[in-house]
Amino acid sequence: MNPMLPLLTLLGGSVATPLVGMFSRKIRFEKIRDAWAILAFLVTTCYFSYLIYSGKLPLYYAVKLEPSWASIEIRIDSFSAYMSLIFSFLGLMVSIYSVGYMSGETGLDEYYALLLTLVAGMIGVTMANDLFTLYVFWELMCISSYTLVSFRKHRWEAVEAGFKYLVMSTIGSLIALYSISLLYGIAGTLNFSELSQIISSGAESISTSTLYFIIAMIIAGFGVTAAIVPFHTWLPDAHPAAPSSISAMLSGVVIKTGAYVIFRSLYAVFFPTEFLYGHILILFGLLTMSVANIMVILQKDIKRFLAYSSIANMGYIILGLGVSTYIAHFYPSDIAAVSLALLGSLFHVLNHAVGKGLLFLGAGCFIKQAKTRNIAKLEGIGRKMPVSAVSFSVGLLNLAGVPPMSGFWSKFFIIIAMLSHPKDTLLHTSTIVFVVNILVAAGYYLWLLQRITLRKPGEQLSKIREVSPSMVIPVAILACICILLTLFIAPVLDLISGPVEALIGYLHKPEAIGGV
Repeated sequence: MNPMLPLLTLLGGSVATPLVGMFSRKIRFEKIRDAWAILAFLVTTCYFSYLIYSGKLPLYYAVKLEPSWASIEIRIDSFSAYMSLIFSFLGLMVSIYSVGYMSGETGLDEYYALLLTLVAGMIGVTMANDLFTLYVFWELMCISSYTLVSFRKHRWEAVEAGFKYLVMSTIGSLIALYSISLLYGIAGTLNFSELSQIISSGAESISTSTLYFIIAMIIAGFGVTAAIVPFHTWLPDAHPAAPSSISAMLSGVVIKTGAYVIFRSLYAVFFPTEFLYGHILILFGLLTMSVANIMVILQKDIKRFLAYSSIANMGYIILGLGVSTYIAHFYPSDIAAVSLALLGSLFHVLNHAVGKGLLFLGAGCFIKQAKTRNIAKLEGIGRKMPVSAVSFSVGLLNLAGVPPMSGFWSKFFIIIAMLSHPKDTLLHTSTIVFVVNILVAAGYYLWLLQRITLRKPGEQLSKIREVSPSMVIPVAILACICILLTLFIAPVLDLISGPVEALIGYLHKPEAIGGV
């Protein structure tokens, strides 16, 4: 299969969306434009589903240009296919949801075009086999996301949030670009495979301090979009300002793209067996979850509440990465613990993408009907909107990690990996901090569930009714997926074992990284 198909589908769909929009308005049936975007996401989702379950990986495609750093290289392995499937599927759910949620808004041609471009950018990042291609798609993703955050440009809140996101993300992108330029200056290439071989074989001739500086720049630069503390401050402002459909994309998948680049770059180029940075990632993870969980408790706006909880969950994911690289460095023979930490981290990527996508879409249902984001004023709204409320509750229970929900298992795997070396002071202390954060998060998720679904609704909610089918169906589908992830955990873990094996392979076979 052509590895360019998903990118051509999404980018082609994006370019054609304004034309389809003009045609649909001419015949006075604008749903054609909506269906066009949905179809593009459906094709892309089916493509990655087929690739994963057929086992026809890896796929490679390249356009060789001069100078060599400008060549476009695409490679789809199990890790990139896994992430791309998550991105495209949530894009599909959001596009269906937007039919009802965005009805009555102006500029919907641009909205759907940007949504398609956003997902194309994220998928391009995961498929990139060199840092130049990765950076091109990274900028495509960032520009689309800035614009979508400030889509309701008639509101000052949206303009301010979009500008803040633009400034912070641009600084992060420049830091990342600087790290890429340093790598090119050292190695003379941006291809992942060639970089890994040069850095591994020429470690003695390359300044160690320079390499560690590059690692720090990669974590900081891409950590802005990953919403890692202290680079997180754009996210709580972006969520209330953005449409709820875009909030679902931001927390569900956009911030995961930053995490993906950190995962891929560190494992593929800076082997954790040779470079010590796992303890830094562990500290970043613990700091991120601790600060965010404290801030969640202070929130009255449901979207800011969910935004800070997303930051906390990114802390869990980064912690899992840190634990895996830390164990790989100090206990290189314990591949089982390294694999378990990666399994938990990548499983949580899936759990959080589905769960937080569900919560933001569900919150959008409540906000659209009640015309408020204030949690106190949304008390009891679940009794008026039963389908949305039940689905929302499933998402809360999953992210709270209530056994036997899949959200419990992803955190549990990380904990077990940390306990594999109980005499290690850092791992032992980190386990305690992690468990405390999990309990705090479970408390506030259950508190929100109780206020939304179990309280008696106030008089101001007396006329509230369920939202349109196009909004409630994606919410219900995501809730069903949360349940399916719990009921069929063994096949899900088999699915994730592919990406885990791809990352573990970097520990021993630098020559097999990237390329063909």
